[in-house]
Amino acid sequence: MAKDVVEIPVPVLSSIETLDELQDWLTAHNPGILAELREARREDLAGGFKVWEPRHVKWPTESK
Repeated sequence: MAKDVVEIPVPVLSSIETLDELQDWLTAHNPGILAELREARREDLAGGFKVWEPRHVKWPTESK
């Protein structure tokens, strides 16, 4: 199979109703993306990520 060809099984293709579902299936079957997600999860479990803190910035509006 050519490197730039993606094979999608007929049952999968016939069950997909939206492009989002197709994108989800393609993402779930992409070894590169899965490897990146697994590495990010390992870093997260090891405490490698900072806790996200929302930042609120005041923006002047005409109503105030």
